[in-house]
Amino acid sequence: MATFGRTLIVVLDDSRARFYRREASGELADGLPEVTSGIDAADAPAQRSAKRKDFLRTVMAALDEACDRSECDRLVAVGPERMLSAFRKASPDKVRVRLWREAAMEMDGLEKSELEQRLAPHFR
Repeated sequence: MATFGRTLIVVLDDSRARFYRREASGELADGLPEVTSGIDAADAPAQRSAKRKDFLRTVMAALDEACDRSECDRLVAVGPERMLSAFRKASPDKVRVRLWREAAMEMDGLEKSELEQRLAPHFR
């Protein structure tokens, strides 16, 4: 059974990471501040790769700080498989041990209510 309010959900795509907490009601509440990647479609592939690494370092720093402040017991990572793979590789031990579930799905344009519905089976 998930510990409500202490389960942090990170929703990743190429442009940003959004953080939510799942409440006992099943609704998502805002978690940590959003992190943006700064990746532009006009960026050269090498520049995109460097920006993605910097972006993931920033995401990991935010999660690491949340772990240090005991703000989460469990972590759910949501995003396309390519981002989840990069997320796993970039995760420090403190974050990796809290990774409870992963949900591989494209998140472009997904509203918070749709995300709640799609994640509900992961909390049963």
